[in-house]
Amino acid sequence: MVKIADRILFYIILKPLSYFPLGFLYFYSNIVFFLTYNFVRYRRKVVRANLEKAFPNKTASELAVIEKGFYKHFIDFIFESIKAVSISSKEVLKRTSIKNPELLDQLFKEEKNVIVTCGHYNNWEFYSLSLPKQTPYTTYSIYQPLKNKFYDQILFNSRTRNGMNLIRTKDIIPFFTSSTTEKKMVVIVNDQSPSNLSSAHWNDFLNQETGWNIGPEKLARKYDYTVLFGHSKKVKRGYYEVEFTKITDQPQDMKPGEITDIYAKLLEQLIKEKPEFWLWSHKRWKHKRPTANK
Repeated sequence: MVKIADRILFYIILKPLSYFPLGFLYFYSNIVFFLTYNFVRYRRKVVRANLEKAFPNKTASELAVIEKGFYKHFIDFIFESIKAVSISSKEVLKRTSIKNPELLDQLFKEEKNVIVTCGHYNNWEFYSLSLPKQTPYTTYSIYQPLKNKFYDQILFNSRTRNGMNLIRTKDIIPFFTSSTTEKKMVVIVNDQSPSNLSSAHWNDFLNQETGWNIGPEKLARKYDYTVLFGHSKKVKRGYYEVEFTKITDQPQDMKPGEITDIYAKLLEQLIKEKPEFWLWSHKRWKHKRPTANK
């Protein structure tokens, strides 16, 4: 049953806010950032612990700069996500462009299906809304439903209204085994702790032994999908540029774990360049490799 508080929060506060210009929302983002960073201190210990592990050679003052930059971006992202509920196609395309669309056009001409691997970096909501309008592919994204059914439906509606198709995790295999003639691009976010540690692939990532979900590379190898690394760079506040890097168009020739290793290195390089734009507020290295896998 939907809680009355959820409806009130969304229909009285969040949805009306989404119709305001982003410039107006950034005014409130500045206020919320100040309160969150200085008084609420949301997950400050988790963020600092992650940064200390990832950058052991940086000084406390250098880490503090990254930490503050993360919270500034994170609060902006929250307000941008609110805006995503009602943002027009025209505005989201103005704010999120693709740097190298010719790569996608060429793969489409070659009739290649594509898996795009990416991380929780910059604004993945604008990414999801803009991509279907900027590629000839039919676009899909792997989707883990929220426990809160009301907000799960809100998020589902928001992400699909510009043409992105969502694949629930339980429907992944039926989707890939279905016979369709359309050329598909499937976006998979893969920078969270793997659910099954015994089957995870482990490597060194940001100075930590890190486990990865190998689902994307297994799907690519089994169904012969070209694998791309997709990431967005923040051009300026509220504006992003998406770029794709080819990992392989011959996945069946790659060794087990090789695709994941290349992806991890590309993501690590991106994070090292601008660390404040990665999602540091989760416990990134809470799991250790099972002894049997070492």
